[in-house]
Amino acid sequence: MAGCYGLEMLKAASGRFVDVALLLCRLALGLYFLLAGWFKVLGEFREGFGSFYRGPGYQGLEPDFLPELMSKPYGYALPWAELVFGLLLVVGLLSRISAGAIALMMLSFLIAQLYADFGGNLRPGPGPFNTNFILLALAVLLVATGPGRLALDAALGRGRRRGKADGKPAKKPGPRL
Repeated sequence: MAGCYGLEMLKAASGRFVDVALLLCRLALGLYFLLAGWFKVLGEFREGFGSFYRGPGYQGLEPDFLPELMSKPYGYALPWAELVFGLLLVVGLLSRISAGAIALMMLSFLIAQLYADFGGNLRPGPGPFNTNFILLALAVLLVATGPGRLALDAALGRGRRRGKADGKPAKKPGPRL
């Protein structure tokens, strides 16, 4: 009997550690995007709407093969998307959706950065490794695992998987009538 109690305590401690680890991952990625978006949005207010899109930070990395019909709306929306999805991830609301949107942004940043670094002639770019790979992996991890129990999603009963992951049996569908 005592052995089972010890095992249950170990599982509970492990679950708390995972929840704290997911919180730290969420905060790190969410704050990164929240602050990046915040400073871009402040620039939009100071320099005018669309200043980020027209600035060197965006124009310098925009691939030539991307039509303006796609790149212009993306460039205008990017500061706001970073701000909103970063904030949602920090508080843990709509976490998987936010992490998925951030993963897509990171993928687009990687494509733009690799295109700018290699420029079609496959020469090595600056630095030993692109940080965007790490941020993309972190976003994908949060999409796969969810926000953990230390998030608004958990408090609202959202974002939890049923089944082996949380120790509860999956609900079986009832008979069809």
